[in-house]
Amino acid sequence: MMRSIAFFLLLVVSTTCQAAESTFTGSWVTSFGPMQLKQEGDRVTGSYSMQGVKCPLSGMIKEGKLEFTYREGTTNGEGWFQLASNGKTFQGKWREVGTTSWSQWKGVRSVAETGFDGLWDSSFGRLRLVRKGDAIEGIYSGLGAATISGKVKNGRFEFRYEEPADKGEGWFELAEDGTALKGKWRRDGTQQWGDWNATRLVARPGVIFLVVMEARWETNLAEQEYAFGDMLKTYFERTPNVQVRRRALNTPADFGRWCHELALLAEPVVLSLSSHGSPKGLEVGGQTLKPEMIAEGLRYARNLRLVHFSSCLMMKNQLAERVVKQLGDRATFPISGYTTAVDWGASAVLEFMYFELLLARRMSPARAARQIKILFPTAGDKRIPGAAFAPAGFRMLLPNPPPNKSAEPPAEKAAAAAEAPGR
Repeated sequence: MMRSIAFFLLLVVSTTCQAAESTFTGSWVTSFGPMQLKQEGDRVTGSYSMQGVKCPLSGMIKEGKLEFTYREGTTNGEGWFQLASNGKTFQGKWREVGTTSWSQWKGVRSVAETGFDGLWDSSFGRLRLVRKGDAIEGIYSGLGAATISGKVKNGRFEFRYEEPADKGEGWFELAEDGTALKGKWRRDGTQQWGDWNATRLVARPGVIFLVVMEARWETNLAEQEYAFGDMLKTYFERTPNVQVRRRALNTPADFGRWCHELALLAEPVVLSLSSHGSPKGLEVGGQTLKPEMIAEGLRYARNLRLVHFSSCLMMKNQLAERVVKQLGDRATFPISGYTTAVDWGASAVLEFMYFELLLARRMSPARAARQIKILFPTAGDKRIPGAAFAPAGFRMLLPNPPPNKSAEPPAEKAAAAAEAPGR
């Protein structure tokens, strides 16, 4: 009898938890900004933030799908979301009213399931943790570049930390709601423990960074100084949600330093690496930044949306492929650039439009790359009769699909290739 009662209670709890996860109610991080939804029966209402503007969305659950309408300013549209069986993600499509082409709209539930993984504001500066199984590693501000690594044991993250002039041990425990860490640390050779606490950081709605890491282009005093990053910063001053940062690359060590800082941003980042390229890699301060060194710098940058080489030849000789190979399953972002010794002026004009499509018009990297070849025929490989510039050989290398994920069916590929209006 007791066993039957226990089984009944377990069934009730299990069913209740499953029901709670099978609704759209809650906070979501989506393809078009953060979203808040509330489901009451079959009706769902809410809104999402698109470039800092609140956009209403509402609909009904029909045959397991949420069929909805949305409004962005003066634009209306429709779509559908399909909730995953675990209730943590959704897949969907959208289209603007009056059009026939559908585009993807995905979301992931913004709750504590991420565990220790993520970005934190800690007692010793920003802290980025990356989890794989029971192992966790990451970086933090500290007193200069600092690393942290360890394992989760009985729900507690036990770690070693290392700073330029210090190292030691510690532990973190995750708050029940997943929004805070409470922990201790101590320096090697001491018995005294200190507090190390943190709160989870979330991205500002609609904000995206363009980070330009740039070597000096001029080679002598006779040449006028110029910087592509400064031009881009002026251009995007009209777009408040786009934050442009230019940082100088004088040595390969500068690249590691700025990548460390890049990974500690909460918002998504488009990275432009602007320097002379060679068949061996990126030239910085008379030295070569090889693909393996580039990958090492980017290993914790979980917020990267795209890496673009504003440089010659970086999409030739398998250089980009070597970056992806070195990153392994951390290669979650596209890489773009040129196969040729592209003309500086031609690439600058092309990239102003490329970044406009990505940052201001919020196109996906793949769609922006397709648009660039339509808008600038010289971006491709074929010489255009009468054109003043030679073909640039623009390329994009898409990230590898996640393990165990089946390839898109032909219908999905066709939909993705279609140029959807709007966003």
